[in-house]
Amino acid sequence: MKRLIFAGLFLVIILSYPWPGPVFSQLQTISWEEAGKYVGREVIVEGVIVRTFNSGRACFLNFHPDYEHHLSLVILAADLNKFSPEPERYYLNKKVKARGRVMLYRNRLEMVLSSPAQVTIIGELSDEQSRPAAAGLEKAGATAKEISWEEAGNYYGQTVWVRGTVVAANNTGKVCFLNFHRNWRRYFTAVIFASDFHRFSQPPEKLYLNREVRVYGRVREYQGKPEIIVDRPEQIEIIR
Repeated sequence: MKRLIFAGLFLVIILSYPWPGPVFSQLQTISWEEAGKYVGREVIVEGVIVRTFNSGRACFLNFHPDYEHHLSLVILAADLNKFSPEPERYYLNKKVKARGRVMLYRNRLEMVLSSPAQVTIIGELSDEQSRPAAAGLEKAGATAKEISWEEAGNYYGQTVWVRGTVVAANNTGKVCFLNFHRNWRRYFTAVIFASDFHRFSQPPEKLYLNREVRVYGRVREYQGKPEIIVDRPEQIEIIR
């Protein structure tokens, strides 16, 4: 009789305890493109990380090159030591599932990852699979406006071609800056992060220095000056 009572109590505890497994399994799995419909809700998002950036304060894993208008996974500096070294490299071009709450931060969609248990790699983007993204960029760029590098500060938030000569270049090892004026603190710069160096046939600072080019992308303001983030060579055309 005592054994039956004990077994019954044990069964009640098992059934009533809030085990994480069932909760996780009940979460809805969505594509990263749908994240905007689920702000404030905890979900599982699925997609390929096509761009990354580690600022030192946070690591951003982006599902779209236009990170300002699409979902990003964010690992804050306090949690970076929990993840594999250089998560910006580890997750780049990987297809992942990530679990968390979709939030809006400064009008940008993001999901904060505080533990590696929240993200699982389920595949990897091959070179063949990356070609459609480049083709889509080429199609979009065909209709974009071309401006001079001196005008870039008038086009914040807009996607354009910026034309000019790269007069100085600096590769810090973590990022390469292509500068269109010696006073790089004030004037337009094209920025290529180390996680994307492998896409270029040569080190970017050698490939584009002293060349007249067109740079395609969304102009953003960073520390009071205009810049475009370049994550693939298709964004830069060498004119001469």
